[in-house]
Amino acid sequence: MINMFCCTPMALLVEDPRCPLKYHAPTRRYLLTVPSSYLKKNEIGMSYLITNCPRCGTKLPPSLADQWFKIIKKEYQIEGALDERIQDLPQEFKTDEWWKKRGL
Repeated sequence: MINMFCCTPMALLVEDPRCPLKYHAPTRRYLLTVPSSYLKKNEIGMSYLITNCPRCGTKLPPSLADQWFKIIKKEYQIEGALDERIQDLPQEFKTDEWWKKRGL
């Protein structure tokens, strides 16, 4: 998995479960998550999209979250919220397979 990141330190950070830096492969997003211990009692989890590697400064590839939603809604004729149907999606949309297959 290290080869898919801009630098070895970035790969090690993303792969470390203790680190708040996460990579979401289906939408190609890099997120800085706020640990629950920092949240107030009634706050829900928070994440911040990052656009540059915190270690080497390389610009990260753009998020594909908008395209992910558009393609799913179009190909599966889904209107409204996806929440209740997300588990029924084909496996390719739960990984990076869908955007690699489409050359994004």
